[in-house]
Amino acid sequence: MLKQRTSCKNQDLWLTSYADLVTAILAVLVLMVSFSKIDIEKYDMIQRLMVEKKEQNFSDFSTLREIKERIEKKAQQANLKDKILVKLDSNGLTISFDSTAQFKTSEYRLKKDAFKIMKPIFIEIIKESKYRYIDIAGFTDDVPGSKMTNWELSALRALAIQKKLEKYGLNNNNVRLLANSKNKPLVKYINKKGINLKKARAKNRRVSITIRDAKFNDLERK
Repeated sequence: MLKQRTSCKNQDLWLTSYADLVTAILAVLVLMVSFSKIDIEKYDMIQRLMVEKKEQNFSDFSTLREIKERIEKKAQQANLKDKILVKLDSNGLTISFDSTAQFKTSEYRLKKDAFKIMKPIFIEIIKESKYRYIDIAGFTDDVPGSKMTNWELSALRALAIQKKLEKYGLNNNNVRLLANSKNKPLVKYINKKGINLKKARAKNRRVSITIRDAKFNDLERK
């Protein structure tokens, strides 16, 4: 009789261990799902709290929401709101510039006054490259290029912006260049004809700069 009770007791312990294992696996899965859908604004706030907890002075470190508000304010003051598109999403803070304000048709050399027009916005982006990753991406419309491919044109336009910003202090250690050609259009071409198709193509010809997550290790070292 004693042997039977001991056997049951051991069986209960085994079931308890198994239940703990299943619970631990489920907890890990929940964490994985949570991180895969991370809210970049909340992540920014966590970084800010970690910096403040270390009692270090990073007065120039801002969240993406704060950066967005500053850029929109400067755009309004410089009458640039109709020339740029500012969007904050899971990828970061993206500022898109109409290519016609920067380049001539099918060209990748910046217009003479291109930087001067957008200077208030560019300076803000340059400042944020101190701590944050920056993506500079070129986009074209769906019309094949005559002088070069759309892939080449989008790459060279992104490079032209990077080279210009570099002269004013862009931290290239945190910069990534991207060529997207006709992919990822802001406005879809489906069922568009005539003037509507022309407007869609004009909207999709752009260079965008995305201010992404901060390099927290750099914050700790400085």
